[in-house]
Amino acid sequence: MLELIKERKVLKDNSTFFKLLKVSLERDLNEKEQNKFLESSYRNITYLEEEFKNAKDHVIGNLIIYNSLINNGIILVNDLRNGLNITKDNFIKENIQQFSAHYQTVKEYEEDFLKYRENITDESYDKTIEKYEEAIDYSDGYTKEKTLTKKS
Repeated sequence: MLELIKERKVLKDNSTFFKLLKVSLERDLNEKEQNKFLESSYRNITYLEEEFKNAKDHVIGNLIIYNSLINNGIILVNDLRNGLNITKDNFIKENIQQFSAHYQTVKEYEEDFLKYRENITDESYDKTIEKYEEAIDYSDGYTKEKTLTKKS
């Protein structure tokens, strides 16, 4: 039952995130919408973090490669949290787009990690590492200071 409730919360936060992302492409979000976007994003990050920490807690034996993939996931989640903090401090369209792309690559890493966990092969490992490198590339693209933008 608790798992079902958590799954519904995750789906609701994902829905809120993508709905507000769509709105942000059309216009600037008002303060209430910004707060909702940030809250749902922080919760989505927490869900990702729980996934990797839960995997780490349930490792049996000394699986070096598996542990390194879990640690990579934790690094990506921390990078994503840092990106959201930059976005929070400088809530501009560029950072929202950067965060959403960054979030998407981390989710893709999580999906490939789960596939690797189900089917431990060289091919699934290589694909997971590929997604890790792609997600890492997105961690540096945030605008860290206010920029001048022209209002139409």
